[in-house]
Amino acid sequence: MPAAQETIKWSELVNFTDKQKLATQTADTHDFMLYGGAAGGGKSYWLRWYPIRWLIKTWKETGKENIVAGLFCEDYPALKDRHIGKMTNEFPEWLGTLGDNSIYGLSFRLKKDFGGGILALRNLDDPSKYFSSEFALIAVDELTKNKEEMFDFLRMRKRWSGIHRTKFIAGTNPGSIGHEWVKKKFIDKVFGDNEQEKEQFAYVRATVYDNPHLPPEYLKGLQSLPERMRKAYLEGDWDIFEGQYFSEFSRDVHVVKPFTIPETWLRFRSIDPSGRNGITSCHWYAVNQDKEVYVYREYYETGKDSDEHAKKIAQLSEGENYRYSIIDSAAFGKLGLPETQAEVYAKNGVDDLIPASKNRIFGWDIVHQYLRWDEKTKPLLKIFETSYNMIRTLPALIHDERVIEDVNTNGEDHAADELRYFLQTLREQKTPKSTSVVEQRLREMREREEQKDFTFRYARN
Repeated sequence: MPAAQETIKWSELVNFTDKQKLATQTADTHDFMLYGGAAGGGKSYWLRWYPIRWLIKTWKETGKENIVAGLFCEDYPALKDRHIGKMTNEFPEWLGTLGDNSIYGLSFRLKKDFGGGILALRNLDDPSKYFSSEFALIAVDELTKNKEEMFDFLRMRKRWSGIHRTKFIAGTNPGSIGHEWVKKKFIDKVFGDNEQEKEQFAYVRATVYDNPHLPPEYLKGLQSLPERMRKAYLEGDWDIFEGQYFSEFSRDVHVVKPFTIPETWLRFRSIDPSGRNGITSCHWYAVNQDKEVYVYREYYETGKDSDEHAKKIAQLSEGENYRYSIIDSAAFGKLGLPETQAEVYAKNGVDDLIPASKNRIFGWDIVHQYLRWDEKTKPLLKIFETSYNMIRTLPALIHDERVIEDVNTNGEDHAADELRYFLQTLREQKTPKSTSVVEQRLREMREREEQKDFTFRYARN
């Protein structure tokens, strides 16, 4: 005798909150969607269930069976803790089977009555193993745990024959190594001239107040945190987050509108150089009589050779005099090449260079001192709002997990590095001796002439 048939509506099965419903509507109409923000907003739950809905819905619309979607975490322990264990309790047996499939690996497979779609459960410890894989939908939990290269790699796997609007969805909190690029794409939506792609990225902000299923004690715990932590975890503030290295940074406090720098102020330059494939960062600094520092100009480029970077920096510097300019000490090493990077810069108009200090920890301490402020004291460092990349990357840097006093160098630290170079020489109150190539060659010429010199002996009348 066949078993009695029961019915249940999708809304009753998942019981989405209003914000999760908004995330669903947004994901339906965009190719890339981020559901992110504060802790406790119900992001992981939504990431498990939205792909199931999408697989069933797409099967009904296209008639295609066995469509594969992928749910990714940064590693297997995170995948197990956040999703696998919870699926066991949340996903009913009549919907499908959770297990290690011989074809699809660890996955949840829908019953044939619902299209036979597969939600593959994967980790990102080595994304290259998915080089030949295809997913009609990709979901990533805690997107900021990953570098932008991972996103670029995964989006190439987002394809499925006969399905024109494949999806990339993600959930995350602010912070971690990918904070800056995620914020840039999904929150600030900075894409340059690529307006068409910009329109396909969407963000739905999640806060703890959006989740009525959390116990009151959880909310009270977040509300009792110190102000800056409360903004990050309770409100989902993308300028404040766990692990942030420069937690003092505030756009309202440190960023100012440009003005004409008085002639009496001392001017400096600081450079973190790179070659063609890296980012070269240069900023111009002015110091007033009160020892306040203003970052008043920015050069931040990639895809150029060292001589091209130097020429552009020299062009932007025309008509100004600098007490000295700082550059990464590595620029003075030849490394088997006929000339140093510092020599290349000098030949192309940037010839007042001195090497930066190698004491990173002490340097970061000085940056903290210049950023520090409170209700009674203004910070010693101000940044013109035109220095977009310094403003963008400085608050996004995080602590190194092994050396907590240092910055995690996997982040975009170019502007921060040359800020450190400059402030360190300024705080040490050094008057560095210029090591410019021009002056060095003049010294060598004088020494050679002195060696050729000789003494006249003569009798006085």
